[in-house]
Amino acid sequence: MPSVFNDHRVNTLKEYRIPYLGLKLGKHQFEYTLDGRFFENFDSSEIHGCSIRADVELEKQSTMLILTFHLQGVVDSTCDHCGDDLKISIVATHRLIVKFGDETGSTEDEILVLGPSEHEVDVSHYLYEYAHLALPARHIHENVADCNQESLSRLKEFQVDQTADSQWAALKNLNFDDPEEREFFDEEE
Repeated sequence: MPSVFNDHRVNTLKEYRIPYLGLKLGKHQFEYTLDGRFFENFDSSEIHGCSIRADVELEKQSTMLILTFHLQGVVDSTCDHCGDDLKISIVATHRLIVKFGDETGSTEDEILVLGPSEHEVDVSHYLYEYAHLALPARHIHENVADCNQESLSRLKEFQVDQTADSQWAALKNLNFDDPEEREFFDEEE
């Protein structure tokens, strides 16, 4: 798995390491506040300004750890339609299973294996990942009326009329049910 950490900033993420060896069996709660400084520790982060509360529940069992991540907050972004600033509310819940094995590695997306020399689990990468997964694919105002109307009207000036007579307009009239072509396929079957 490629590292998303900036090498010179890894030490600033110490508070996101949970030492599990000293914990009793049962559930334990951890709370983190993620802001722009947290996301500066990672390369290629889409999140810069934000205020996210992350509650992590660690359930320690004799053979594994079950971590449940609850993220809720607001992320600063830019509207894909008009270019104005936009605040996106995010809410997400994810689960990570940590098993103990011969060597450290991950087997699947939601399963992490820790070797016998490990004594803590670093949740920083998972907080980063889960916050990004909570973002919508398109960053737009919920109501078009909230968009910058001046920008939208300027964009309409440059909009290309795709219904105009062009080489592509003729493709709309193609008949895809060609009986001769169908006979060819019937012969092969």
